[in-house]
Amino acid sequence: MKSRLTGMNVFAEVVGAKSFSAAADKLGISKSLASREVSALECSLGVKLLNRSTRKLGLTEAGSIFYEHCANILQEAELAERRVTQAQSEPAGVVKMTAIPAFAVRHVLPAMVEFQQQYPKIQVRLSCSNRTVDLGAEGFDLGIRSSPPAPNLVARKLAVSRLVLLASPAYLAQRGTPRRIEDVEKHDCVFFPMLAPKGVWTFRRSGRKYALKVPASFETDDLEAVRAATLCGLGVGLLPLHMVGADVRQGTLVPLLRQFQPVPEGAIYLVYLPNRTQPSRVRVLIDFLIARFGPVPPWEEGW
Repeated sequence: MKSRLTGMNVFAEVVGAKSFSAAADKLGISKSLASREVSALECSLGVKLLNRSTRKLGLTEAGSIFYEHCANILQEAELAERRVTQAQSEPAGVVKMTAIPAFAVRHVLPAMVEFQQQYPKIQVRLSCSNRTVDLGAEGFDLGIRSSPPAPNLVARKLAVSRLVLLASPAYLAQRGTPRRIEDVEKHDCVFFPMLAPKGVWTFRRSGRKYALKVPASFETDDLEAVRAATLCGLGVGLLPLHMVGADVRQGTLVPLLRQFQPVPEGAIYLVYLPNRTQPSRVRVLIDFLIARFGPVPPWEEGW
């Protein structure tokens, strides 16, 4: 098929130039090669396309019919090549991305303003979900996750996900501020089960671990609900810093016992399927997000 397309291209140039020599010069090949390509095309089609003479070159009836279709095919091929080239030089199209809601709303959405200014022809379709999405089966190009990625995915670390122990000023005014790590066990606590296996919060300081069996005055399976409950004064909460950085700066939540680091310390990952020929629209979004949140993400500054 490739050789036939080559022959069609040479044939169209010969007809347009009305000369083997002129067509060969335009294509950068020898006259003899141009002649052989047209002869091979005639042989493969089983018809004569050109009437050759020392003075004149003309189309046969079959050649005239074939040239009309040949010109259209070559024009479509040229258009397809041009569009592909343009798509590579100027990224365009749709990128489907899934992300954990808490991170997407606070950090990905504001970043999209700058991204779309840089790449106005790229459309980002963002799906917010806490479940583990199968990227390939559900047609997603990228995912942002807080859990360790599956081994079949390429994972790029966007940022650390530091946990912070906090309470509202109103709660602390009523119940007092814990001064020692053991004091936390005497306070009401807001639990997110995934961060408190068997009702235990674990902390580390100077190489030593502290496991606290703390009372759950309120429990929920949603981190946004943990934040809201902590803001309302229902108790002491344990939350990712990327969720509460603004609350801490505004003073609506107060960090507690900062010398003790809650464990485990997680991370935010950008994940995607392995693909050596990643579309440019996907590649530029990957590069943009990594540059946006690294090496020190905004919520970690000054912490």
